[in-house]
Amino acid sequence: MLIRVRYKDGRIDLIPSRKLNELIVMSEIEQFERSAGWVTVGTDPVRSTLRGSYSGPERRKWDSKIL
Repeated sequence: MLIRVRYKDGRIDLIPSRKLNELIVMSEIEQFERSAGWVTVGTDPVRSTLRGSYSGPERRKWDSKIL
């Protein structure tokens, strides 16, 4: 699938979806387009598989008897 992106220099291009995370992490793009409209990197919520680990409080519940 191709995704429309806007680079920091204003150029607009279509990229394969598998490249999107890489361009976000490398700060290469300013925006990308979702079905609901343009998303601004650094302002709008963006998922990334390269985020790292969660450092907040543990919210999952588990039963110690299972282990």
